[in-house]
Amino acid sequence: MDRQSGWSASVGLLVGAERAVFSFVGVLFFVAAFALAVRATSDLWSLIAGPHATMIEAGTGFLDVMLLVLMMVELAYTVTVSLRGTVLAAEPFLIVGLIAVIRRMIVITVGDMSSSNTSGLATGAVISQPVELGILTGVVLVLVVSIVLLRLRPRRRDDFEPHETDG
Repeated sequence: MDRQSGWSASVGLLVGAERAVFSFVGVLFFVAAFALAVRATSDLWSLIAGPHATMIEAGTGFLDVMLLVLMMVELAYTVTVSLRGTVLAAEPFLIVGLIAVIRRMIVITVGDMSSSNTSGLATGAVISQPVELGILTGVVLVLVVSIVLLRLRPRRRDDFEPHETDG
């Protein structure tokens, strides 16, 4: 019996350490999201009050930072769900992946728009951009279909109930 209680104490200690690490990571995600949102306000001000020639760059910067904020919030939500002890869902990870792919597509598209104004563009970059955009479009479709399928599947009862810890 003594060995059993020692094992339970070890598991309890590990579960507590896990919760402490998850809490710390969750707080860091929320602080980072807040800091990025504050940074986005300066990008938004540049978009509103800046010269007309820099509108595309300011708009892209604002959109890029806001999409990063959304990714941080989704990751923080996932950590919060984990701390509640409920089953981790795949959907938040798929949403983060979708946002990341969309961010990359925006970077490629805006880079293409800004490079069309300059001469001497490398031919390899011009050829690889449409290929990368095509691949990213396929990834977006796969992620969206995955999210839709996850939402359509019937929920099991244990998806909503917190898991009990040994102890």
